[in-house]
Amino acid sequence: MPPQFGHFTDFAQAWMLPTISVRLAQANRENTFTWCSRWWSHRPVAVRVAHLHTAFEAMRRSKAGSSLSTFLLSHFDPHVNLILDAANGPLHRCTRTHHQTTPSLPFDPVPPGWFGTKPPVDDGKPPKKFDHYSEFAEQWLLPVTSVKIAANNREGQYTWCRQWWRHQSVAIRFAGLHACFEAAVNAEDKMAMSALFVRHVDPQLRYVLDAANGPLHRCTPDQHVDSPGLTSERVPANWFGAPGSAIPIEALGFAPDFRALAQGGEPQ
Repeated sequence: MPPQFGHFTDFAQAWMLPTISVRLAQANRENTFTWCSRWWSHRPVAVRVAHLHTAFEAMRRSKAGSSLSTFLLSHFDPHVNLILDAANGPLHRCTRTHHQTTPSLPFDPVPPGWFGTKPPVDDGKPPKKFDHYSEFAEQWLLPVTSVKIAANNREGQYTWCRQWWRHQSVAIRFAGLHACFEAAVNAEDKMAMSALFVRHVDPQLRYVLDAANGPLHRCTPDQHVDSPGLTSERVPANWFGAPGSAIPIEALGFAPDFRALAQGGEPQ
């Protein structure tokens, strides 16, 4: 089946935009929608629309009776809700009549050797688009991410740190996103890139950018502050049993079960 639309801009103009009929914000931006008629100049928006178009064409080729409904609920709605978010989305500076450039997340380059070096491995898989997740973050993920950064109030807001690579919890999540990205790029499922955003990029970034409680809660885009992980006292020797113990782990480390002892101090 040939595609219905040859380019994602045609898909947007003829199908996507006429399908969206929502109330647009006037003054209050919280829990409301906004739009920019120059949506194509916002890279974070254009990239999503392009992958949404690919998912749309894959939906048309599907023989499942639920394909259209699944596309709308699992792809269309999540993308549109994020794009139109007037408070924190990529168009938060715009209105329906005024375009305002919204920068993507800035970053300081990762110092050479920060993540060590690993020789390339020939695993028989297609070559990666990015050799390391730091390259993926700098060249793909951060340029397609544009959000409103918190000023003073941190609740329900986003923050960022230019030195994201100093935060282990952020680096690990970006590494996971990179693996998902490389799998999606080479996937036979043409909905994979759209799903990458909805199921992985968006939930991960909501956690990473959480200004109130996330891993960057001490930072701003212009100032890095170390955020150590949780501390732990040393586990006593043999607390969970001697090496080679066959006792189930859930029965160890919590002292004897005194309910099993008789009044005379002997087991029942």
